[in-house]
Amino acid sequence: MSLRTESLLNICSLSFYICLPGTFTKLAPMVSRIAIIILFHVFLSLNSHPAKGQAWIKAGYWYSGSGCLPVSDKNSTLYTHLIYAAAALNSSSYHLSIPSDNFSAFTDTVKRKNQSITTLLSIGGWGTNYSTLSAMAGNSTYRKSFINDSIKTARHYGFQGLDFSWLSANTSDNMANMGTLFEEWRAAIALETRNSNLSELILTAAVQYSPALDNGSFPIDSMGRNLDWIHVLAYDYHMPEDYRLTAASAALYAPDA
Repeated sequence: MSLRTESLLNICSLSFYICLPGTFTKLAPMVSRIAIIILFHVFLSLNSHPAKGQAWIKAGYWYSGSGCLPVSDKNSTLYTHLIYAAAALNSSSYHLSIPSDNFSAFTDTVKRKNQSITTLLSIGGWGTNYSTLSAMAGNSTYRKSFINDSIKTARHYGFQGLDFSWLSANTSDNMANMGTLFEEWRAAIALETRNSNLSELILTAAVQYSPALDNGSFPIDSMGRNLDWIHVLAYDYHMPEDYRLTAASAALYAPDA
């Protein structure tokens, strides 16, 4: 018995809590101090920029598409952050491909019930073409085109942050290029903030709990320097009841077991 990755795309809304300690250190030493609640492990980096005095972030992904709860029916008072999932990537221009349904009105709609909510735009996910993301991350010209368009899109539609979800990254080159992307993305966000006098955009990433790599690992140093926090997606585990499975088992048991 297992929760398959593909089923996540049929879940219209995912929620998670993030505990923000008062003092931040480098990403790797923070691991033992991270709160893990509900669906995600969340790593917090030195460069986190939560609102002053805010001890918790309660965030959720809202997935667009038919069969999902309309944005207008979402109780945004339950959240501090809502993440729209998701924009794809054009394989020629490396600009964002915007979903048509509910996208332009997302921020305005959720703010009707909660004026203080922060909205982020997620880019990628399992539905995004691997080759397109790999080509973008591996070429400086393509990265620049992607970064500039993502910032422009976030500002135009009222999003206060961006979330990068390259869940299919599976080689050491992918991971190295992802680290370079985060460096350049954060620098571009900082420059845009200085030139516009607007609040700096939040930058986060969604990653799998365990990368399926040929060789290498996540670009932890770059993530620690450049991301506000990381969503480590804790799904696709297996129940330990089936002896024929050799995949990672989830520590989930029936209360009366």
